[in-house]
Amino acid sequence: MQTVMHLNLRVDPTQYISQIREVPDYDYIHMVRQPKYMIDLSLLNEKVHYLNEVFSPKEYVKRNNISLLHAHHGQLGMLLLPFKEETNLPLVTSIRGRDATLANQPIGYLDNMKMLFERGERFFPVCQYLADRLIAWGCPSEKIRVLYGGVNLNEFKYRAPHIGDSQNILSIGRLVEKKGHHILMQAFQKIKGKFPNATLTIIGRGELEEYLTSLANQLNLGDSFRLLNHLPKDQVREHMTNADIFCAASLEAADGDVEGIPNTLKEAMAIGVPVISTNHAGIPELITNNKEGVLVQENNVDELADALEFMLTNRESWETYTVAARQKVEQNFNLTQQLQQQAEFYDELLAPYKVGKRYLVTTPRQKDKKTLKETPQPQQQGKYDGKTIAPGKKAELAQKALIYMQQLQQLQGLPQLQQLKQFPQLQQLEQQANDKVKDELVTSIKKEKKAKVQQGAKDQDEKIAFRKKEKKAHKAEKVKKALNKLQEFQKQVIDEQLGGHHGGI
Repeated sequence: MQTVMHLNLRVDPTQYISQIREVPDYDYIHMVRQPKYMIDLSLLNEKVHYLNEVFSPKEYVKRNNISLLHAHHGQLGMLLLPFKEETNLPLVTSIRGRDATLANQPIGYLDNMKMLFERGERFFPVCQYLADRLIAWGCPSEKIRVLYGGVNLNEFKYRAPHIGDSQNILSIGRLVEKKGHHILMQAFQKIKGKFPNATLTIIGRGELEEYLTSLANQLNLGDSFRLLNHLPKDQVREHMTNADIFCAASLEAADGDVEGIPNTLKEAMAIGVPVISTNHAGIPELITNNKEGVLVQENNVDELADALEFMLTNRESWETYTVAARQKVEQNFNLTQQLQQQAEFYDELLAPYKVGKRYLVTTPRQKDKKTLKETPQPQQQGKYDGKTIAPGKKAELAQKALIYMQQLQQLQGLPQLQQLKQFPQLQQLEQQANDKVKDELVTSIKKEKKAKVQQGAKDQDEKIAFRKKEKKAHKAEKVKKALNKLQEFQKQVIDEQLGGHHGGI
């Protein structure tokens, strides 16, 4: 089973956990940038890792048998580019909304995305609308595979619309401008006089909480309006099941931020709640106006008020909408099918990378070693200057050292090997150089042996090993400190760009 390393914004139930942990025939590692992004401890297991704790990507990939990298946000894809370059693993990047726009993005974001388009192997936008945005930016269309987010139909089972007098309107989503909660509240205020028993409940949390509370007071919504903070998943589903109408008034924010397709719309449609939404981003790919629900122009209070009034007045038509909506979700947004599609996209991508049981492209260094292995090696010499070296550990070390020196020379001169075969003069010069190295090496060994004749081979080996280990540890420590400083600086910059609260409810 192949293992995919997923880098996500954080670990919580809103971050498409199924697309990480439940892809058929693929194991996973759920990676986040730092431990502070481990939001929901109930989801913690041995497969949750932290990117800032990975010192050597190559060793990490080998130890965890990783075949593929999957970043679940555009900027996370950029963050994984150095990791990809060092390991030569293919990189997939999911595009979910704001990362396909220039909304509140840092300077140079578009240039970095174009670099990602060039070096990344695949891009999974969550709707065709975002795919078109990527293509407009210069992403090759052959690298794009639209992958809709799916709904677990076992959790969201269909029930017929309510047949009563209740008029409960529900909206769920983060309290940010693109969710359009303020437009929905104004539209609700316009129809409240005709439907005095109607209620509006908004579930979510975010930067606009104080503003929406103030707006509710200005509109005199009173007890007919409730703004609930973030609730557990089971309670959110209960509110959705009890709702009469679900509304997502999505719009493009002033800074250009957009939706993909809200998952809450898909879930409401799966349960059987009549839906009202807007002609925004990928939503028309989910809802056809007057078939699976009602769509209005985004950021339009009057049209949204008319849609609410129409739905509340024509209760007998609800079941027609909800049956068509459930069928649409089953056909195109079934979680099981979408996860299988994701696995097939992985298979398609990994096929060219398969080498035996590994899915790695040979690195330049590995190619050099392979070429060296296929190049005839000089036979080990038993005599130097006409005199046989006495048997023992010292002689074995000398022979190994000589072979190592010859291999090192060949590694350094590989590009010229074919040329040397064509020019006998160059071969003669090379042989003279090799003979000189051999003479100097044998002389050095003899002097060392004479000077340290009282010291056993075992002690000498331990001394050499200790020096090498000490030197290697010193060098590794210096490199580690340098890399840590670089990683800290890089993570700090990207953390400032991403923030800790993007996406989700």
